[in-house]
Amino acid sequence: MPIALRNAVDDDESSEASYRRITPAEFAKLDPNTVTLLDLREPADFAAHPVEGAINAPLDPLAHVLKTVPTDRTVVVYCAQGWWSEEVAEILADRGYDVASLDGGFQGYLDYLETHHD
Repeated sequence: MPIALRNAVDDDESSEASYRRITPAEFAKLDPNTVTLLDLREPADFAAHPVEGAINAPLDPLAHVLKTVPTDRTVVVYCAQGWWSEEVAEILADRGYDVASLDGGFQGYLDYLETHHD
């Protein structure tokens, strides 16, 4: 499923790499077989609320983990609240990745799930 997203960097800054933001609703519909999910939360949070197919990349070993992130598909980055994932999304975009950051972080996704029961 393609990700219909907004650019996080103004179009006037076309010389700079940009990343996109996705909503929790879009995140809920992602197929983990078609994107790389990069979870920046701490290992305990990752274990408490796992996301199928996600790669855990907390702050400490982040540089090492980034070397292993596939370049052949979209990378969706998220953290607990969304601030850190935007920073990492910008780093990945600067390195040429097709990348999106989850608006509101994992907490926004949990809030979405609470209000949208299937």
